[in-house]
Amino acid sequence: MNRALIDILRCADCGGPLAVAAPHERDERIESGVLECAAGHRFEVRDGIPRFVPQVGDTDQAQTARSFGFKWQQLWGHDGRTRAFYQEWFLRRFGFASMDDLGRFLSGKSCALDAGTGNGQSAGWYSPLVGGRWVGVDISTSVDVARRQLPSGPSRDLVQADILHLPFEAGSFDLVLSDGVLHHTPSTRDALASVARLLRPGGEILFYVYRKKGAIREFTDDHVRDVVAPLPPEAAWEALKPITRLGESLAGAHVTITVPEDIPSLGIRAGDYDLQRFLYDHVLKLFWNDGFTFDENHHVNFDWFHPRYAHRQTEEQVGAWCRDLGLDIVHQAIEVSGISVRAVKR
Repeated sequence: MNRALIDILRCADCGGPLAVAAPHERDERIESGVLECAAGHRFEVRDGIPRFVPQVGDTDQAQTARSFGFKWQQLWGHDGRTRAFYQEWFLRRFGFASMDDLGRFLSGKSCALDAGTGNGQSAGWYSPLVGGRWVGVDISTSVDVARRQLPSGPSRDLVQADILHLPFEAGSFDLVLSDGVLHHTPSTRDALASVARLLRPGGEILFYVYRKKGAIREFTDDHVRDVVAPLPPEAAWEALKPITRLGESLAGAHVTITVPEDIPSLGIRAGDYDLQRFLYDHVLKLFWNDGFTFDENHHVNFDWFHPRYAHRQTEEQVGAWCRDLGLDIVHQAIEVSGISVRAVKR
């Protein structure tokens, strides 16, 4: 942890400023010690990461954190195959023409928050493009994986904290990125409000949330989640493998089906579909990408089914939340899977 980070850190309990209690009073980088506010609330710094995660009383939130802690320990997303896929998807969803275009956008940011950094798989290529300070936050133990995978520096920090109780001064950041994280909390809307509070006027937020899908897909996904979410992560990982294998089998069949006309009640539009993609979009999440290994594909399905919190939203809900929070949408991408938004804080 860089000492300069303390300037924007605040007590997670009372919101007061923090100071280094012990040790290493004069070190520019603090690898271990304690942060303390005037009210006496204390927070550990361990392995260079300030830890603001208390004992979680919400059992579903605790389960979700354990699930992602397990997932991100697998180093998923750092391989070149998946990196290229997710870079292209990121650029397309958030309206950037190229990595150079994204680089020009990020180079002008003085202080950026990655809210839900996971194991750093996206931060590995995005954070070096930020012109100023970059801070990655996650509630799970994935921050320890990110610490090992990401380069350290005088303007790069990691914090372990709950996205609903972020330990930062309001208006500290001119960029917040939260890609696929807000819906994995007790309330997507409250999580958006929590990160929006940290934006200064004129600051920009980029976020992606799950989109509510058709009736069949919603029902079957919730059914599978109800079966596997109570399992320990290792057991759920094994229990979900038949679903990933089915996705692989269907993708390999190369079968095209035709839906002759729209079925509005099920959210299905007329057209020609690859069978695997049709079932994936409308019946059951059966992700498969031939460019990924089996485990990389399986991570995507595990990410969807095992966390207890995986809320889905409508476009109308997301638009209303942005208006209420003073966020003006400047770019939006709607897909079957989710809703991607770039917005500026008024």
